Amino acid sequence: MIQFKTKKMKSKIIIFLTVFLTINSFAQNEDFRSNIDVIHYDINLNITDFVNKKIKGNTVVKLKPKNTAEIKLELLNLHVDSVFVFNNKMSDFKYDGKIITIPYHKTNQKNYVLINIFYQGQPVEDLAWGGFFFSDSTAYNIGVGMEATPHGFGRVWFPCSDSFTDKATYNLNITVPQNYRAVCSGILEKTKINENKTETYSWVLKQEVPTYIVSVAVAKYSEIKDVYEGIKRNIPISLFVYPNDSANAVYSFKNLKKALSAFEHGYGEYVWDRVGYVEVPFSSGAMEHVCNIAYPEYAIDSTLFRETLMAHELSHHWFGNLVTCKTASDMWLNEGWASYSEALFKEDVYGKQAYKEYVRENHAKVLTQAHIIDKGYRAVAGVPHEFTYGMTVYDKGADVAYTLRGYMGDSLFFSSLTAYLKTFAFKAASSYDFRDFLSHYSGIDLTDFFETWVFEKGFPHFSISSFKSEKIGKEYKTDLILKQRLKERDLYGQNNLVDITFVDKDLNFYTEKAIVSKPEETFNYFHKFKPLYVFIDLEEKNADATIDNYKLFKDTASYDFPYTDFSVKINSLKGKAIIQSVLNIIEPENIKNDDYNFSKVQYWDINGVATEKITMEGSFFVSMQENNFSEFLDEAVLLYRPNIYTPFKKVDTELFEYNEFDGLFIVKNLKFGQYAIAVEK
Repeated sequence: MIQFKTKKMKSKIIIFLTVFLTINSFAQNEDFRSNIDVIHYDINLNITDFVNKKIKGNTVVKLKPKNTAEIKLELLNLHVDSVFVFNNKMSDFKYDGKIITIPYHKTNQKNYVLINIFYQGQPVEDLAWGGFFFSDSTAYNIGVGMEATPHGFGRVWFPCSDSFTDKATYNLNITVPQNYRAVCSGILEKTKINENKTETYSWVLKQEVPTYIVSVAVAKYSEIKDVYEGIKRNIPISLFVYPNDSANAVYSFKNLKKALSAFEHGYGEYVWDRVGYVEVPFSSGAMEHVCNIAYPEYAIDSTLFRETLMAHELSHHWFGNLVTCKTASDMWLNEGWASYSEALFKEDVYGKQAYKEYVRENHAKVLTQAHIIDKGYRAVAGVPHEFTYGMTVYDKGADVAYTLRGYMGDSLFFSSLTAYLKTFAFKAASSYDFRDFLSHYSGIDLTDFFETWVFEKGFPHFSISSFKSEKIGKEYKTDLILKQRLKERDLYGQNNLVDITFVDKDLNFYTEKAIVSKPEETFNYFHKFKPLYVFIDLEEKNADATIDNYKLFKDTASYDFPYTDFSVKINSLKGKAIIQSVLNIIEPENIKNDDYNFSKVQYWDINGVATEKITMEGSFFVSMQENNFSEFLDEAVLLYRPNIYTPFKKVDTELFEYNEFDGLFIVKNLKFGQYAIAVEK
C-alpha cells in the first residue's frame, strides 16, 4: 500500500492509551496465534445498513488446533452473538472486544475444527490509516491498520488469526441492496437475487493468503473488462468503478498491461485468477488486496499522473501477496520492493533514462527527508513498530533494491528474484531468508551486501581522493585512491562493488569494478591509453550518501543537474566536455580552517574534463535552514578547492536571494573541484 496522508488524531492521550492497551493486550497473548493453523474462512455478511453503518452475519473458520485447551480468534469491537463448534454445538466463549476465547476439547478423530461465529456491529477504523469504511453509497475495507498491533486488519470485519504467516483460502458470500455489487478477492462464482430486495454475491479465493489482503467493496459499480496475454496464459482484468468514472478509468489504466508485462518478465508469471481494481472513496492511498486492489477515486482522473500508484499496488501480487514478509520488521520486503517496482514500471514503459530519473528523485528524498520523517537514521530491516510504514521502509527499501540490482547485475538479479518468488510462493519470508536464498541461487555471497545496505542504518559514502597515471612499457598504470566514509553509521561496508570509469582523449568510457572494504584503499589499473579523467559510480548504481548525475556537452549550453542543487552555463567550448555534479550529503573532509564554520550536511564535487578549452559559470542553490545554519543567506560564503589536499578559499560570487534563507551563489569563472557553504566565525 501507499500512504499519502493520515487523518488527524483525535487526541495524543487517546492514541497513547489505545496503542499502549492494544500492545499490552497482545503482548500478554503473544503465542496464541501459534496454537492454531487456519485452513479456510467462509465469510457470510449482510452489508445493507448504510444508515447505521453496520454489518451482520457469520464466519465459519476451519482450523487445526495445536495442543491447546482453548482456541483464540481475533475480532475487533463487534458484538458476538453466538459461537458453534463442530456439528453446530453451541459453545461457551469469552470475548473482550479483541479476542474470542473458545474452550476446546478434542472429541473426534478429525484433525481440524469448524468454528461458526455469528456477529454484528459497526466496524472500526484505525486511528491513522485503514479499517472498515462506510460512505453514503460505498462500504469497503482497507486491510491494514497502521497504528494497530498487529498491523493486519482482517479482524475489523471477520473473526480470524490476523497474522502475516497464517495463510488460508476463502469463500465470501456478501448480501447487498439490489442494484449494488459486492466485489471481493478471488473470482465471482455466482450471484443470487433474494426476495427481500437484496442480492448475494459469492466469491472464491482459491489461493492461500493472509487475512490483511482479503477484501470486500460494495457500491453501484460498473465493470470494465479486458484480458492480458500473459507469459503462460490469458488473465482476465476487471476494473470496478463508479459509472461516471468509466471513461476516466480507461485512460488512467492505459498502461496496466505494460505494468503486468514488466513484472512478469522481471519477477515471473502472474499466478492469481484475475487482475482487479475497485474504486473506493479513500483519501489516503491504496491497498493491495489480492485480485481486488482498493484504488482511490482521486487517482481515476483521466490522467497518468498517479499511474505509479497503480503499478505499486499491482507489484504487491509478487512482493507481499505471493511472498509475505514474516514479521512487521521485515516490511521492506513488501513495501520497499513495491516502491522499487514503480521504477521498474517506468523503465519498461518510458525507457532507461526515465528509470534513472525516478530512482534519483527517490534517493534524493531518502537522503534529505527519511531521517526527519522517521525520527532518525534507520536500517530498512528491523524498524520499530511505529515506523513499519515509514519512509525508511518504502523509499530507502527501494534504494536498497536498486543498489542490489547494480551489485548483482541484471541477469542474476531478475533470475534470482523469480526463483525466490516461486520457491516461497504462498509462504512468508524474513530478510535473512531472502538473503540466504539469493546467495545460494546466484552463487554470490550477499552477507556483506546485506550488512552494509539492509541491516545497518545510515549510508556509506564513496569518493576518489586522487588518481595518477604513468606510462610503463606500452601501457599506462593508473594509481587510484578510493575512500569509504560513514554517514550516520559505525560500520564500514565490506566488499562493496563500485564502478570506476576511465575516460580517454575522445571521451570514450571504460568501466571497471573496485571492491571497496576499507576507509582508504589504493587500486591499480592498466590501460593502453592515458586516462584524461576518472569518475566513480558514474551511472549511480550505489545509493550512497551522494546525489549525482553527469552530462556530455558538445556545444555551449545551460543545464540544470537534477536534484544536485547545481546548474552550469557553458559560455565557450572547443571540442567536447563531460561534467558530473555530485551533491555529497555529508560534511567535507580535511577542513581544518580557523576562519569558517562549514556546512556539516553537504558539499559539491563538480567533476569533469574537456578535450579542449572550456569556460563556464555555475549556480549553486543554497538553503541555510537545510544546512542547519541559523544565519541569514547574506552571511554565508561559497568556498572552493581543487582537491581534498588543498585548503578551501573564498570564491568571488554573485548572490541572488529568493528570501532571507534561500538563494543562488553564482560563480562566473567556474572551475572543476569542490565547493562548500560556510559562514565566517
